[in-house]
Amino acid sequence: MLKKKRSEDNMRKLELELQAAQSELESLTESASPSRLERALDRLAAARAALELVA
Repeated sequence: MLKKKRSEDNMRKLELELQAAQSELESLTESASPSRLERALDRLAAARAALELVA
């Protein structure tokens, strides 16, 4: 049971990170530097990949 709880907690944390990464990307304006955009895209890709691993 504890293992299931941890798994659910981890999934929730990953979902929150995905939402945060999406929000960060959406908040960037056209004036954002290319490196800032790249970091936001990398964060989003990493969050998606992490969720795929546990799903």
